[in-house]
Amino acid sequence: MIDRRRLATLPLLALAPAGLARAQPADSPVASTAWPESDLASLGFDPALGETLIASLPDYPAVTGVCVVRSGQLAFEHYRGGYDAGTLVNIRSVTKSVTSTLVGIALERGDFDDIDLTVGDLIPDRIPLDADPAVGEITMRSFLSMSSGLWWDTHDDWPMLLEAENWVQTTLRQPIVAGQGTEFIYNTGGSHLVGVMLATVLDRPLEDYADEFLFPPLGIQRGDWMRSPQGEVNGGSGLELLPRDMAKLGQLLMDDGQWNGTRLLPGDYAAAATTEQSEGESVTGGNIGVPYGFQWWITGATGYEAFFGLGYGGQYIYVVPALELVVVVAAGFEEGEQPILTSHRPISEQIVIPAIVT
Repeated sequence: MIDRRRLATLPLLALAPAGLARAQPADSPVASTAWPESDLASLGFDPALGETLIASLPDYPAVTGVCVVRSGQLAFEHYRGGYDAGTLVNIRSVTKSVTSTLVGIALERGDFDDIDLTVGDLIPDRIPLDADPAVGEITMRSFLSMSSGLWWDTHDDWPMLLEAENWVQTTLRQPIVAGQGTEFIYNTGGSHLVGVMLATVLDRPLEDYADEFLFPPLGIQRGDWMRSPQGEVNGGSGLELLPRDMAKLGQLLMDDGQWNGTRLLPGDYAAAATTEQSEGESVTGGNIGVPYGFQWWITGATGYEAFFGLGYGGQYIYVVPALELVVVVAAGFEEGEQPILTSHRPISEQIVIPAIVT
């Protein structure tokens, strides 16, 4: 039986192996702020889109919720399988996009000033003695763009990381198999290192920083967040959010790092995060065949430039700036077969976007 995540009670859900702690919601959580609402026709969609989306969902059995936002207004949402608008979901690797956003916030606030600082600059005491000495030269930029050069196999090394006693050292012990900045290698351990490096500079836990400078301005109420054995939240996975709140992250980046006219991220960082920084045949698994920004995927598959956050099982924040469009797909797959990463993209690319008429 799936243990549903409810804002009212926030029970602890074991979505990670035994022994892994989870960062609890803030002591004084921010209430999730509602989107302004409109209807499909008023926002330029074929009014039959809602019926079409609902009718398509049997083809996507893991999907538990879909939200469509256009021009800053909620046009459509639908939930099923015991989920509703108040059910928290584990956004899996969409957490990476949150971590990237926190880097941007720190840059805008002046709390951090250079993504080209290295592991050796920021966390020299965390480098294991048996690591390749060159790991100290890897920059935060390279981890953000999945081009650190460290070996990582998505299928084998992620389970290994979860079982490891020290996530930072386990990641830094991986062999260097490519020149820094030359090869896309999807690496969740590297995303965790981005969070660790940033938290070290900030001299405070990453979740505390998010609870002060990201979630309140956007009216996001978070759930739990997976922690490493060292007590640090996972910069690469394991955060719980509402689907409506996931859409706010997409809107923030689409609006050049501004929220309701207030700048939270530098415009140049928001642009860099959502445009191509690395691409190419991956040395290992994890490349889905499209370019990568700073913890956001990039595509032009529909003829429109788009960027998206993507999580294991098919969690999505899909953003098309030219259409002022944000589509969120939430998936609950604790039971049954787990869908492949890209299996829910047709919801955005083949159903929602073609339904835009004006």
